[in-house]
Amino acid sequence: MLASSSTTQVVNGKTGLRARGVSPAKPATVKNTRTMHKLFKKKHGNPLTVDALPATTTTTLAVEPSTYSRRFVGDNTPALPQGTTLKLKQAVCYLPHPDKVHYGGEDAHFISDVYGGALGVADGVGGWQESGVNPADYSRMFMRMACAYLEGTEHFAQDGMDRSSAPFIDPRGALNAAHQTTKVPGSATACVMQLDQERQTLEAANLGDSGFVVIRSGKMVAKSKPLQHYFDCPLQFGAFPEFVEATDTADMADTYSIPLAPGDVVIAGSDGLWDNVFESEILALAPRSTDDVQRAADSIATLARQHAGDNDFPSPYTREALSQGLDLPWWEKLVGATFKGGRFQLKQLTGGKMDDITVLIAYVETAQAAPPAPASPQAAVPGDGPAGEAPAKA
Repeated sequence: MLASSSTTQVVNGKTGLRARGVSPAKPATVKNTRTMHKLFKKKHGNPLTVDALPATTTTTLAVEPSTYSRRFVGDNTPALPQGTTLKLKQAVCYLPHPDKVHYGGEDAHFISDVYGGALGVADGVGGWQESGVNPADYSRMFMRMACAYLEGTEHFAQDGMDRSSAPFIDPRGALNAAHQTTKVPGSATACVMQLDQERQTLEAANLGDSGFVVIRSGKMVAKSKPLQHYFDCPLQFGAFPEFVEATDTADMADTYSIPLAPGDVVIAGSDGLWDNVFESEILALAPRSTDDVQRAADSIATLARQHAGDNDFPSPYTREALSQGLDLPWWEKLVGATFKGGRFQLKQLTGGKMDDITVLIAYVETAQAAPPAPASPQAAVPGDGPAGEAPAKA
């Protein structure tokens, strides 16, 4: 499921439509997990674990401008009363794939209160299982490192970056830092979002088919777009060159800056959400208050699981597949044909996509702004002693 910029060698670890016998009207995504063994040929004698990150790891944090950067106009965003700021009330619901519950599934996420709120989600590539690798190891460590970068914890506590004098807002840097420090077998898509209290914006960076929406007054005002090499094969991070021969990088991530106001709702998730739930359904279940955040996350995730297991549901996933020229074999279309309204109708591809489902919700609310930091006292001249006193004699 990794692609090089110079070649189109792709491994798709998703079972998706191929397991259901779907035939392409044009070239389709092919699951070729044997190639994963080639990518995994550089595996160490003993696979690394999450706790095996060396303390001396160095991180290259500079990235080039994003391929796609969108700043949303905030003319309708109300100004906050003096002395107040924004913060995020956050909740999450995670439902692993039913066949992967025993090891917790392959999605990972983080929620942090740093600078008013930050959150992220990653989706590990399941194809690594056939190489004897737990795909969750990569996604979990990636999220752990992204969160640590924003908070300035673990080995990022000594990375030389000043996180004390001003809010440290750098979601794409978090993707890059996590990519550079996640040195375990695997690969994953990832999305990181941060509240910028000073500018009253949501700052986000996304690579792959996880993503988010922003809702205001019951309407969707912003939405990330999935990044894919082709249908069902998203851009993704991998440990290069240790365990893969090619990887997508943080400079390929889309970045967003979206004005926020009290009452706005940010809903983020892995593709297990977006493949199974329509935007109108998400709007109907979005929280109406801070007391409703956890219920909304649970309800949306539950609906996604219901749709995923419904073979007759015309899901966003199968609708996109049809638009890409993928459909059922002709014999199955004929066997399932029906008469409706006096017309003969061939059976069409339907059904949800069973997957891990992660739903993160952040409700924007007001909070008391922190008082300004006191001015630093004027440095004393060496030997002057306390103010107003003569220097002490030797």
